[in-house]
Amino acid sequence: MNNPGDAVDIKRYIYSFDRAPVGIVWHDDKGKILRVNAYAAEKLGYTPEELVGNYLYKFVVMDTRESDSYYDTESSTSVRHNLFTKDGNLIPVKVLICGAGPGDADFGCAFFQDMSEKAGLVELLKTLEKETGIRVDNLKSWKTGLIDIPENVFSDFIGKSRQVTGVFKMICRVAPTPTTVLITGETGTGKELVARKIHELSDRSGERLVRVNCATLPAHLIEGELFGHERGAFTGAHSRKPGRFELAHGGTIFLDEIGEMPPELQTKLLRVLQEGEFERIGGTKTLKSDVRVVAATNQDLESLVRNGRFRSDLYFRLNAFPIHLPTLRERKEDIPLLADFFVQNYCTLLNREPKKIPGSFYEKLSGYHWPGNVRELQNIVERACILSTTDRLYPEDCHLPAADPGDAGASLPSFEENERRYIIRVLKKTGGKVFGPDGAAALMQLNPRTLTSKIKKLGIDKSGILLT
Repeated sequence: MNNPGDAVDIKRYIYSFDRAPVGIVWHDDKGKILRVNAYAAEKLGYTPEELVGNYLYKFVVMDTRESDSYYDTESSTSVRHNLFTKDGNLIPVKVLICGAGPGDADFGCAFFQDMSEKAGLVELLKTLEKETGIRVDNLKSWKTGLIDIPENVFSDFIGKSRQVTGVFKMICRVAPTPTTVLITGETGTGKELVARKIHELSDRSGERLVRVNCATLPAHLIEGELFGHERGAFTGAHSRKPGRFELAHGGTIFLDEIGEMPPELQTKLLRVLQEGEFERIGGTKTLKSDVRVVAATNQDLESLVRNGRFRSDLYFRLNAFPIHLPTLRERKEDIPLLADFFVQNYCTLLNREPKKIPGSFYEKLSGYHWPGNVRELQNIVERACILSTTDRLYPEDCHLPAADPGDAGASLPSFEENERRYIIRVLKKTGGKVFGPDGAAALMQLNPRTLTSKIKKLGIDKSGILLT
């Protein structure tokens, strides 16, 4: 790829770049500007045409580094600088420069954000805290990161674990863009909540968020629900009906349980994602749809693709920005916070006095493996609040299902550990022999060199195996 214009399918990304809430400037290895997005042109006060062909260093108050060498680097550099605007003002910016390196593409990208906006907000929060005495706990979050969002934006998310805050960051980064998002995770992990937050933080938040559960609609009805139908298209179609994509125009459509979508409809969905076009059932007019797609599934779509049950091209379209949600057993430190929240909610709902929660109650909850995740915890806490006859909750009020050895519990071994155990069992069976028709590699249908590499990587001692 010699320049941005030669990139494969680059045109379909230009719309996303132009709407990005950061400045994006493409430049060659000498700093000559090849293209800018709308944010960059607006901040600098020039039209895009005035900037293209100029040199980036003319607008940047830089370090003592030479301008030419500044753009000739193989690494990405994040620094703080000032930008000169057309009217002579200086704007403090945070810049991430991805320069063109020898042997690589001969163009690079510079990303920047106007830090004066953030600095002004920080000063406003400081003044508010000083004059009202209200503590602004999220002040620190506004001072750090490129596109940080204050914690109170996620007040409807309960949890402070590393896994949950990682999801917050992913949401913050993708929400302002039009990019398709695929949310994966087990049942009860909060996929719909994440989809709603992505919509709320996007520039489409003033329009509809339309939800479609692909698992609950019969196969013969889901096409009409998604794309609508014309009058007389089939028996019972007495009038024209708009589909969900029409209703979501300008907004977001949330396709829940996308793995359950019938194969015959996957082609139509792919066309909407690629071209933004579809027809109603029984119609001949091609309709345009400006819709941001967020999909979710608790299934392994890659496995469905391998088995021929899901189109690979549709999977790659949906998987543009994947967000995987952690299970509750992976973030057990959040269980007390969640339990407190649910207890308070249900005491209010049931018109009961607030209940105290002893440590033994938390311990019992933390010892369970939660196959139903947060949704199951919510149900268990609701039941405990109903059954409790005192002003506090006791472990005996928490009626947890008996552990099923087949369930994915907290003690479930990792994939690597399962692989290690399996290899050890096979090696014991072959007496430690790897090569040959009766060796472990043949039994496992693996290349002997691959198996030898795995044995070394997993730290398996063949001599020790033969002694056990």
